[in-house]
Amino acid sequence: MTFERILVPVDFSDCSGKALDYAIRFGELYGAELTLFHVITLFQEDVDEIKKVHELEAYVKRQEHKIHKELEKQFHRVIDRGVRVRSEIQRGISAADTILEYLAEHNFDLVIMGTHGRTGLKHLIQGSVAEKMVRLSPVPVLTVHRDVEKIEFDRILVPIDFSLHSRRAVQYADSLARNFNAHLVFLHVIEQEIHPSFYAAGVTSIFEIDKTLKERVVENMQEFIADIVSDGLSVEYTVHEGKAHKEIVDYARENDVDVIVIATHGLTGLEYLLLGSTTEKVVRWADCPVLTVKREPKQA
Repeated sequence: MTFERILVPVDFSDCSGKALDYAIRFGELYGAELTLFHVITLFQEDVDEIKKVHELEAYVKRQEHKIHKELEKQFHRVIDRGVRVRSEIQRGISAADTILEYLAEHNFDLVIMGTHGRTGLKHLIQGSVAEKMVRLSPVPVLTVHRDVEKIEFDRILVPIDFSLHSRRAVQYADSLARNFNAHLVFLHVIEQEIHPSFYAAGVTSIFEIDKTLKERVVENMQEFIADIVSDGLSVEYTVHEGKAHKEIVDYARENDVDVIVIATHGLTGLEYLLLGSTTEKVVRWADCPVLTVKREPKQA
């Protein structure tokens, strides 16, 4: 796995600035070209009213002038590090939809972007551009919070659910580990709930019921990644029980993980509304960057 062309959506926030730091580092390690991409969002109710079109056009042009100046500053940040870079400004009703349309029309290997990590009512009402990108992007997405300080990846966490999707995530994690000289941690979370009768007997963990379960899961994990992970990499395995997203986030927080590489199944429609997404919850709650990966699309 390699990254030759990286799309970097920018909105000039602290989150966006931190994401650019990571993009520059990827550009250095992989020799990739960065495209700084900004969307000027338009209000749909204004666009449909003829009386306001001219006022809106004047406003957008003023905004474009300011944005060009901001982009020029970030452009030089990248150039000064010896990384190839270009920039693009587009108008759209929705930032996420405009980015997705641009991705569909151009060949990129990765998106690196900031996420504000909204929670509570504000998240339910407004949603998140980053989470929509995670769910619908045809290429992997690296999301970065503004509070992240470390740019290097020394410890990489890879949750495994034994699906084809997670095999793809392992491939990307292997590439990162080789390029960053990082340690890989493979994590499987068992979400099996204990029957109430076991609680009455004082049993609180499924590992108490099945004494060899962890060992068997680790053996399955080793077999699962055997033909993917490069020889010579530092690797370890861990098995937890509980809610997958919580165990993943807690492990990363408690063990100084620098990035989580996780598969996304791309749930949409009713399935998404009913089940939600472990991956999006990890993106929302994790303190460290999260690289989300979909299964490679089938060839026609």
